[in-house]
Amino acid sequence: MSNVQIIEATEVTPALIEAFNRLVPQLSKSNLPPTATELALIIESPASILLIAVDPADEAILGSMTLAWFLIPTGVRAWIEDVVVDEAARGRG
Repeated sequence: MSNVQIIEATEVTPALIEAFNRLVPQLSKSNLPPTATELALIIESPASILLIAVDPADEAILGSMTLAWFLIPTGVRAWIEDVVVDEAARGRG
């Protein structure tokens, strides 16, 4: 079983774009992958964090999820959205 690191995506890179082009179709057949501009808007949003799972051996992006939050009268509410693990990496632990 290999180690996987969970890190915050802080910039749009060719590897990030390629990963979303590969991952989003595995998550949804009805949505297109985000463009570089859309990824930048997600990364820069003050109301969400884009987390990616990275294999430290080769820096391959194996999955992603978005943590979004907002204020409500009783405090802060957070949601985990769009969780996807690359089919090729599933079952690795």
